[in-house]
Amino acid sequence: MCGITGYLSDDPRARDALPAMVSALVHRGPDADGRYLDGPVALGFRRLAVIDIEGSQQPLVAADGAIAVVFNGEIYNFRALRRELAAAGHDFVTRGDGEVLVHGWRQWGERLVDRLSGMFAFAVWDRAKRQLFLARDHLGVKPLYYAWCGGSLVFGSEIKALLPFPGLPRAIDLDALALYLECQYIPTPYSVYREVRKLPAGHWLSVRDGKIATGMFWRPSYVPKHRLDGAAAVDALDAELSRSVESMLVADVPLGAFVSGGVDSGVIAAIAARVAGQPIDSFNLGFIGNAVGSEHEEAAQVARHIGSRHHCLMLAPGEVLSALDRWVGVFDEPFGDQAALPTMLLAEYARRSVTVVLTGEGADEVFGGYGNYVKRMREERVTGPLGMRGSPLAWLARRLPGRLARDRVLKALAEPKSRRYATIPNIFDSLLRGEFFTDAFRAATSARIADRAEIYFDECDSPSYLDHLLNIDARLWLPDDLLVKVDRATMAFSLEARVPYLDHAFYGWCAQLDPGVKVRWDQRKLILKKLAERYLPPAIVHRPKQGFMMPLERWLAGELKDEVSRTLGPAGLARRGLIRPQALERLIGSHSSGRGNHAMRLWVLMVLERWFEHYEPDFAL
Repeated sequence: MCGITGYLSDDPRARDALPAMVSALVHRGPDADGRYLDGPVALGFRRLAVIDIEGSQQPLVAADGAIAVVFNGEIYNFRALRRELAAAGHDFVTRGDGEVLVHGWRQWGERLVDRLSGMFAFAVWDRAKRQLFLARDHLGVKPLYYAWCGGSLVFGSEIKALLPFPGLPRAIDLDALALYLECQYIPTPYSVYREVRKLPAGHWLSVRDGKIATGMFWRPSYVPKHRLDGAAAVDALDAELSRSVESMLVADVPLGAFVSGGVDSGVIAAIAARVAGQPIDSFNLGFIGNAVGSEHEEAAQVARHIGSRHHCLMLAPGEVLSALDRWVGVFDEPFGDQAALPTMLLAEYARRSVTVVLTGEGADEVFGGYGNYVKRMREERVTGPLGMRGSPLAWLARRLPGRLARDRVLKALAEPKSRRYATIPNIFDSLLRGEFFTDAFRAATSARIADRAEIYFDECDSPSYLDHLLNIDARLWLPDDLLVKVDRATMAFSLEARVPYLDHAFYGWCAQLDPGVKVRWDQRKLILKKLAERYLPPAIVHRPKQGFMMPLERWLAGELKDEVSRTLGPAGLARRGLIRPQALERLIGSHSSGRGNHAMRLWVLMVLERWFEHYEPDFAL
């Protein structure tokens, strides 16, 4: 795991910016750095040594100097690719996974991406072709930002690596802010800066002869369906997931697993221990007292069952607030997922013992674990026929006041089927922008999260409505919220996180399972729970799903009350011209008095203002 950055530019000031660009990523790679310069191209690198500790220094450059590569992540099938490339006459000088990109580019060119399995973001400079080529892994486990302005391309693993580039505009993207307020994260391709974009998962970008081009190299297919059911389906799932886990156990450094006390991470840890043939280290964070969201006892039960060396960091809920000051610097742009706080602290704790951890992210999106799926499928029995084109009820629903129209069923009636499900958090509903947003902010924004969801609904090739819902979350919520949270929270402490549920071959195999083995009536993740019964105690497998939630409602009315007033008051967010001051006063007053629970709204607003204070961007509304 590493940090990469670089540029293709004729700006004479660019070379002087490279050291600062590389230094901005030191937390992602504390072990070494490297730089490559070739005319208009520069590649920068920070290394976290995981495989081939002594070798594999980057940038990796071909023996004849014609190809140079910087690479973040892990190529899980690198050994098979090395054998194939060696048979074709390529000579390797390292034992690491990154060198397959150098020889693979020479052998296959842009089609290299079709042969890779792993989590990655990389850049290839081909001197002969005068081409800079970037790619991001299939499901967006690793981040990649870029800006194309004034004929220059600049890129990096995090936005902070782009900011030192000379002349990079820092104007705010108001649509990105509106989307953040709607759903607590900024979806791809947006970033908080208008000129900085996120390369979508499964996409490549190329600059050649002064022209930029992008394209998709992978997306999941949900057909044809496997002809599997019962024990045969569970056996096949066991084999596929074991293969994914085994591929992610390759490391020359200590490796462990996050264990939450639930099925998703528990199954991964149990399979890892079985495949490794020895105890692994497991990590969990618990809250002292009766705080909501603490699962440390269940995590300890999982650890005892699988025989892991368990490490539990116990904190009083108030102690978690100490990480809040680091939040903005870690995430670069407004990011409101409150689970990032405990994840950051757990990552810091685990890094004392290991360099790599396996996590359970992705299981809900693969197997249908969220209650929203059941609700939406149940509601579709009503909204489907009643919301058809030409329906008077649909016409009426579109004309209701926002407060009424935001009801789940009424909102769905007013939308075509492709826009009825958008994403899990709904903080400031788009129907209420007139109530909360200032006139100027509302007039300057048009993007809705449903615009992005509709793209992913339409790209799904399955007749199953559930598959369409899963695809939306796998392409939107997963890479732009959950994986952002895990990547930044772990890499802030130089800890590599690997996600076996998101090996693209495993995801693709699971996508072709019959939806009925995932969700049936009110039961969710059916086949994964059947598999979990082989590895975990029954009490863990069949306990209700519980998220990792912080006591925000209490904090924002108590410990953080003064901070809320400071950040959202006249000297804070109220002066930015984004949110109506009267609306801010109502939210704060209602929450602090206990008349209403506006914790998530106040939280995302507070994070936004802290971001403004930290970065002081070019902003005028």
